[in-house]
Amino acid sequence: MGTLQPHLAEVCGYHFGWCSAGGTPSAGAVPSKFLRATLVLLAAECAGGDAATAVPGAVAVELLHNHSLIHDDVIDQDDLRRGRRTVWSVYGTETAVLAGDALAATAVAHLARAGTVPAREALVLLLDAFNRLCAGQTADLEMERGDAVTVDEYLRMVADKTSALLAAAVAIGAVLSGADEATIGILEAACRDLGLAWQAANDVEDIWGDPAVTGKPPLSDLRSGKMTLPVLAALASDTPAGRELTAHRASGADRARQDLDHVADLIVRAGGRAEAEHLARQRLASAEARLRELAVPDPSRHALTALFRFIVTRSA
Repeated sequence: MGTLQPHLAEVCGYHFGWCSAGGTPSAGAVPSKFLRATLVLLAAECAGGDAATAVPGAVAVELLHNHSLIHDDVIDQDDLRRGRRTVWSVYGTETAVLAGDALAATAVAHLARAGTVPAREALVLLLDAFNRLCAGQTADLEMERGDAVTVDEYLRMVADKTSALLAAAVAIGAVLSGADEATIGILEAACRDLGLAWQAANDVEDIWGDPAVTGKPPLSDLRSGKMTLPVLAALASDTPAGRELTAHRASGADRARQDLDHVADLIVRAGGRAEAEHLARQRLASAEARLRELAVPDPSRHALTALFRFIVTRSA
C-alpha cells in the first residue's frame, strides 16, 4: 500500500483494518483473513514448489479481491464490513471507487513486475478472473432488478462472482510453481465447488448468523432485499410457507424487524435454509474429493483441505 497516493494508502489501510479513519494505527479492528492469498501459497506447495515463488500471485489475488469488496459495498450500500464502517460510508463513494480501482491496478502491476514467463501466464489468469468478477457482479445486479430468478441462474452467477477468483488463486499458485495441466485442472475444479459451497454457507449466515461473527446486522440480506439461495429455494418450493413468502414479497411489505423475523421463519418452513445448507455440505464434500485426486504429498493436501473446511464452516 506504500506505493499508493498517500490518501488512497490510508483509505486502503482502513479497509484492511490496519488503521482508523485518519490513519492512526488500529489495535481492535478485525483484519482481512487473507484466505485467497493462502490458497495461492498452498496451491504452490501442492504443485511441489516453494510457496515463496508464489508470493507475487498471492499479493495480486488479495488486492483484486479487496478491490471487489470495496466496490461491492458501494453497490450494495452496506454500512458494515468486519464489524466496522465500510470505506464508502466513511470516506465517501467517490473515494471508495478510486481506492478500489487503485487496488485492482496495483494487483496487475505487482504480478506483471515479476517478469517471468510463469508470471505472465498467471497474469492472464488474474485478468480472466477479473472479467468474470465483473460479469458475476453485473448478473447479480440484474437479478436484483428482475422479477424471476431461478436457483440455477443464481448458481451460475455465483460461479463468476465467487468461484472464479478462488479457482484463479489456486491456478496462479500452481502455475508459478510450474505445475502440470492435470494438477492445475484438479485444483481449479475443487475451487469451483468451494466457491459454491462458500456462497451457500454465507447466504445462510447473512440471515441467521451471529452478528458478532459476521460483522453485519442481524437478518442483513433480508433487510436489503437480496435474492440469495435460501430465499430463491423457498420461493421455488410448492409449500404453504413458500406461497406465503411469494405473496409477501409481491405485496412489498415493510422491512421492520418483526416482519423480517417472520420472513426468515417462512424461509425455514419452506425448506430454503435446509436446501442451502445441503448444497454447502454437498459442494464442500465434492471439493474435498477432488483434492484427494491430487498426486501430492499428504501434508500439502491436508493443509489445503483444512483451509477449504475453514472457509466454508469457520472451523478446521
